[in-house]
Amino acid sequence: MKYSALSLLIVASLLLSCNKTELPAAGSGNAASNPGSVYTAPTGSPAGVTGQYGLPANPPSNSILVDASRDGGVWWFPQGPGTGYNASANHQGKALVDYLRSKGYIVDELPRGAVITTELLNKYNKVIRAAAFFSYSTQEIEAYQSFLSRPSSLFLISDHLQNTVNDGLSAYLGLMFEGSHWGPITSFQSHPVTAGVSSVNFIAGSVIRNWDASKITVLGSINIQSGGGEGTMVGAMGIVNHPSSRIFFIGDLNGIEQVPQPFTSNIVKWLFQ
Repeated sequence: MKYSALSLLIVASLLLSCNKTELPAAGSGNAASNPGSVYTAPTGSPAGVTGQYGLPANPPSNSILVDASRDGGVWWFPQGPGTGYNASANHQGKALVDYLRSKGYIVDELPRGAVITTELLNKYNKVIRAAAFFSYSTQEIEAYQSFLSRPSSLFLISDHLQNTVNDGLSAYLGLMFEGSHWGPITSFQSHPVTAGVSSVNFIAGSVIRNWDASKITVLGSINIQSGGGEGTMVGAMGIVNHPSSRIFFIGDLNGIEQVPQPFTSNIVKWLFQ
């Protein structure tokens, strides 16, 4: 059966509303000033005195911090300000967290509205930055600069930019994400992260069109069609060549939350081990 362009547009819009963002209503404020509810740490968190947001005061060296503080619903859905953020309860990011825990990592998740500080990031050398739909403050970007100035690992994930703009952390790293595009990613450069990978779902993610090749290595591209032509290959994922840290980026969060293999295993080995 053939579908009209209007029907496809409606279907795509419904998919985005279910799987992508749960953005607040206009005028509800920046997430940093509108945390909305209490965060509940997961069962089995490291013992000891806990700090802000229920995170351990002294996390072990194999801990990973998930910065979902600017989440618009892609990480925490179906949780939100009205329900509270419970890391033990079902949410779209849980499958990835469970996978990392199965590999021996201790994973701490920041609720939406948490404030990033140098003191917080100093406790970790592994961070997953879930897609940012709200802006970081200047002080928070400086905290990330400090984090990256020492040997550390950052998995930076973006998402579609239909309702927002490229975030400051991505821009600081030279990653000018834009748009909302569908994959899959099937064009790869040879690298330990792409070994054995033939396809990665890219579900309405953002891409980079122009980048400094001396600073950014694109490892996966998708073909963007426009006007019925052959299309343009644009960057969907890759690495930022940093003097002290390892940084891997991708423009879509939903695909990673599906824990695709061997892609996810490759990322963990290259970035965190």
